[in-house]
Amino acid sequence: MLQHFLQFCSQRKWFLSLVFLGLIAGLCCIRNGHEWGDDFALYLSQANAILKGNTHQLAEYNTWSMQNSDGTLGPFLYPPGYPLFLTLYLKFLPFNWVGIKIFQWLFYMLGTYAFYVFIASFKVKLPKTWILCLLAIVLIHPKIIEFSDRIMSDLWFLVTVYLFFYFLYTTEYQSFSKKILIGLSLVLASLTRVNGFLLIGSWWIYLISNDENSKVKLKDFLYSLPFILVVFYFKKIDGQYESNHIDLLSNITLSSVLGNLSLYYKQIGQYVIWHLGFLPETGYAFGIILLFYFGFALKSKERLKLFAPILVWIFLNFALIVIWPIAQGSRYLLPIIPFIIWISILGFNDWIQNQKWNRWISIGFILLIVIQSFASMFFYRVVYNNNKVIGTTQNDIYEKLKLIVPDHEVVAFDKPRWLHLVTNKKCVRKESDSSFFKSKAQFRLITNKSMYSNRFKKLNDSRLDSIYGNADFTLYKRNDLIPRKK
Repeated sequence: MLQHFLQFCSQRKWFLSLVFLGLIAGLCCIRNGHEWGDDFALYLSQANAILKGNTHQLAEYNTWSMQNSDGTLGPFLYPPGYPLFLTLYLKFLPFNWVGIKIFQWLFYMLGTYAFYVFIASFKVKLPKTWILCLLAIVLIHPKIIEFSDRIMSDLWFLVTVYLFFYFLYTTEYQSFSKKILIGLSLVLASLTRVNGFLLIGSWWIYLISNDENSKVKLKDFLYSLPFILVVFYFKKIDGQYESNHIDLLSNITLSSVLGNLSLYYKQIGQYVIWHLGFLPETGYAFGIILLFYFGFALKSKERLKLFAPILVWIFLNFALIVIWPIAQGSRYLLPIIPFIIWISILGFNDWIQNQKWNRWISIGFILLIVIQSFASMFFYRVVYNNNKVIGTTQNDIYEKLKLIVPDHEVVAFDKPRWLHLVTNKKCVRKESDSSFFKSKAQFRLITNKSMYSNRFKKLNDSRLDSIYGNADFTLYKRNDLIPRKK
């Protein structure tokens, strides 16, 4: 890999230019603060708990908070892979929104080098312009650079997947070293996201489909078992903190499956042209085109055998997100999108006869991605500020709440994990007045502007007293509860 990197630096200056553009694009999108969600808050809480050695206490608290909240905000604890990654920064540097995002983005930039080496050295070759197009998709696509401003597990997980497939197919390492690196990548991916364990299927399919004799295959299979046992051991530990997520499987219906199938199929087609694919019909049309060339690339038994581990990864992930009852945006597709587009481009490259046209089409897609990347940079840097969690009014309400609310009392708020992180108060989410008044929550924090929540409103209830407020928030206290003892 080092040899490839040195060659890359000396002979592939145009690739380095794209990496530099990706670095600038990500930095332009990074802002102080964070968007108004609170998945990131639990990741940060877990990272802090790891450093302080009190993960068990956090698990107990967040289990209580989620069980007493309306709806499903997330698991009781996330898998520890991404929080462990965050500790690499938090162990040595004080928390800083911009600093931790830059650290994450730089790491992702380095991680994409594994994807470059993987596709550039793959047995089925592509012209350099198409390789550059694929790198543009993983480096400067608007959806990717959008994640430079989020403290979420997506980018770190992508790096673990890139590393896994690079080590799986590489011929640069000795057999034993290669197995160790594959296993470590598998463990990292499985520690980061629930679907990381699906890479086990890719590894085993690779062992079955390679040209080694049965004795070597059995030996390689036995080498994989310790890593797989480690994965299942951690899955068993994580399982106790993901039971509320597993309960969601009871909500699967034929309607939800068909709706997700249509949604994600459309989003795969839209991903290629992004902003130009705002019409649903455009996504479906490009989805058909991608599907055609995807199939064309796999036109022979040799190709199917060669791509089998990657196909297992794609299809198992796609099946998982289709049956999952809660639909998400295209972020669920990020771990498989680069591989789908790569195989489709291979099919297009096989199909087209005029190589001059092939080259210009690839350059056209590169320019399309670059232009949209600049548009996203301008939007996030000049037009739209994603930060909702810090500012004058936010910091004011956090400080007042810490002073006003006793530690033993409960606050109802739409983003309980973030409010707990910033105030260390007991917080739950209540989506309706009836749910709130049936609970033991003594305080209720309301956002006064729709920019913070779709559940904003001024309350007019005789059971509530407004005790503090500013332009963006109002804190209420109930007068119908008997004060609880500490």
